[in-house]
Amino acid sequence: MELDTQRALDVAQTEEILRGVLIPPRPALLVEVLEEQNRPEPNLERIARLVSEDVALAASTLKLVNSPLFGLSRPVVDIGHAVRLLGMRNIVSLVTALLLHQAFRGSKGTLMEWFWRRAEWMAHAATLVARASRALAQEEAYTLGLFCDCGMPLLLRRFPEYAGVYEAAEREADARPLIEVERERLRTDHAAAGFLLARAWKLPAEFCQAILRHHDPIDYYQAEAADVTVKYLAVLMAAQHLVRQMQHQPPAAEWLAVGTSVQHFLGLSEEALVWLLQELKKLRPA
Repeated sequence: MELDTQRALDVAQTEEILRGVLIPPRPALLVEVLEEQNRPEPNLERIARLVSEDVALAASTLKLVNSPLFGLSRPVVDIGHAVRLLGMRNIVSLVTALLLHQAFRGSKGTLMEWFWRRAEWMAHAATLVARASRALAQEEAYTLGLFCDCGMPLLLRRFPEYAGVYEAAEREADARPLIEVERERLRTDHAAAGFLLARAWKLPAEFCQAILRHHDPIDYYQAEAADVTVKYLAVLMAAQHLVRQMQHQPPAAEWLAVGTSVQHFLGLSEEALVWLLQELKKLRPA
């Protein structure tokens, strides 16, 4: 899926607006891990060793892998074990997600506290949707859910008034996508800012596109041969709907526009969504 003209302009304008705002650089550890992953014959032991050298990251990775969310039949005792059990691509996805926490560790405030809580819920909801629909690997879905709103901290760095703008946008979220309100007030939106961060971290192009489009009220889900971006988007759309339900919020305008198509694409009935919501409520993200 390529950038259409309007969203390309949105991204270019966002890049100009955020000029001078520090977009967290791609962590050195991620650079090394991805370089090893992309070798013709990657060394799993080296990837495990690289992750293990960051003690805090290794501990967080093991805590996440052993959480009820992933439902492993036996505990994972070290990073090497995790790499062998989950596979290189999946463990790299989880490490990438956890590095996002480190990138914005210094950002404080009420909105940031809310952002991290919601990011964790989105990660959990996306994982459940991916598992139920088999659209994506659950580890990949976890990373996608955690990253999807990563542009918010960037807008907060650029606009001190962003918390108020977001609250205003949320009040209208059932009538129109909240990024429309952001663009009216700020001339940019958190989806475009998140795209820039994901691109700076050299995440897969389809992943970046999904972040950019995850509030689009456009039916991408009718194509007979949907590309992976559409799978990412469908999982995010369903996850967002579940999180809004859990927080007793009305369905978002995007879901009202394309929710039926998303459910059909993922093979999820209304009963399945009710079950997923109950499963989500059982989880307690940290």
